[in-house]
Amino acid sequence: MREEASFSISEVYHENTKERVRVAPLMLDLSPQRGMWYRAFKKYPHCCRVVLEKPSPLPSPGLEEAVFRRRSIRDYSGQPLSLDEFGRVLFFSGGITGKIVSGDVTIPLRASASAGALYPIELYPVVVAVDSLEPGVYHYDVEGNALELLRPGHYRNHLFEDCHRQDMILNASAIIVMTAMFARTKIKYGERGYRYILLDAGHLAQNIYLECTALGLGCATVGGFMDDNVNRLIGVDGLQESAVYIAVIGKTAPGAGRRGCSDAICAEPGLPEG
Repeated sequence: MREEASFSISEVYHENTKERVRVAPLMLDLSPQRGMWYRAFKKYPHCCRVVLEKPSPLPSPGLEEAVFRRRSIRDYSGQPLSLDEFGRVLFFSGGITGKIVSGDVTIPLRASASAGALYPIELYPVVVAVDSLEPGVYHYDVEGNALELLRPGHYRNHLFEDCHRQDMILNASAIIVMTAMFARTKIKYGERGYRYILLDAGHLAQNIYLECTALGLGCATVGGFMDDNVNRLIGVDGLQESAVYIAVIGKTAPGAGRRGCSDAICAEPGLPEG
């Protein structure tokens, strides 16, 4: 009986996206009339919108303290987030924080790093308990700093099932689904761009973690979920745009997150492992 050869799609992909010679990236036409579609902001113009206030940075805690305190917190109280808290999480993870002007072209820059400033990651918050927001599936309009209501309703239990029944989702206040619009990056970097897209998702997720830490909120990310189910929930095709990462956010439950800490660290309240 012939022994089947082992086969790994991930190894094949990694091998075939290696750069073995120095190549110049595809040069894109940045004129206002041509080439700017890949930087387009995704919008749902016919949906109800909630415009968020553009927040100013809080004076405390500083970055180093937020990094020191950051842990994955999975125990939530179920209490609602304020609209200001939720708006800050969205803005300081993926909002517009600057710009580059080159001739007649203005390139917006966002809070998280992105290869080629192409920003392939879109945010779809599934709101459960946020003050002044109807529960449902939203899209974050980056350019307008606004939330667009795509699908009203209660979908926490759907995500609980689709994320392999992780208990933290049952008491979460919001679940942010991060999708990738692959063409935005691959048009410049080809197949290797897929690597950059996943790195971009990681950059943005770390901003979510740090902003939640700065606000005293709990956050944990999910990489294992039923892709097709999540894509259907938020209304994307799974091909041109697909879910790649999920962040779960909530008010930290009393005494949460002290498992696995050293005595020195556990002297500080609310610091979990991971």
